[in-house]
Amino acid sequence: MGQRRFFSPNEAVGSRLVIDGDECHHIVHVMRYRTGDEVEVVNGRGRLVHGPIAVIKSRSLQVDVREVEDFPMPPPRVIIAPSLTKGHAMNWMIEKLAEIGVDEIRPLSCERTDVAYGASQLRRWEKIAIQSLKVNRKYWLTRIFPPVSPAEIVAWADVIPARILLDIAAEGKFLLPPASPIMAVIGPPGDFSDSEKSKFREGGFRPARINDSILKTETAALAIAAILKND
Repeated sequence: MGQRRFFSPNEAVGSRLVIDGDECHHIVHVMRYRTGDEVEVVNGRGRLVHGPIAVIKSRSLQVDVREVEDFPMPPPRVIIAPSLTKGHAMNWMIEKLAEIGVDEIRPLSCERTDVAYGASQLRRWEKIAIQSLKVNRKYWLTRIFPPVSPAEIVAWADVIPARILLDIAAEGKFLLPPASPIMAVIGPPGDFSDSEKSKFREGGFRPARINDSILKTETAALAIAAILKND
């Protein structure tokens, strides 16, 4: 059986790494791995562990750590803050942004955002990001945060050197910021309100236009992410 990559946020204790929860269930009951099978385990913080499964219990398993590799976070650091969108579109956007490898997703709840939010959604998004991490064989997990208002994100982003406000009315050609981290905010259907745009501009967000089309929130988020991560 060839090596397959799995995820565990746990730290190794001695020469053993524990995998529990849903990932253990998937390995044992879905993939049918057994003691002695070789696996790769990524922790989402740049570490990759290689080794065979040593022990399988009812709710956890242990990997015998034979080799450890550490990988630095790839530059540039990119943060995408899109407005919440409905159901499938939001899940799809989270999946694709994680596949592209953005470092953080910080959803926005705007004046024109017409979407309810519950804590179960965040757990769903985190699972989507973990799956993308495994499938795309990356080492750093995309971090996803609960939705906040534009005013809250402006206050939080004060320490971010490069801040972008996607705006179809922006003048001039888009220029890639030289600084990192880079943050881009994307509005809901109907765009940010005038007062929200004013808050972003006053908070140091530079209006930018990536093309002449009016894009859906998820399309714009993926487009700017792909541009910024094209290092």
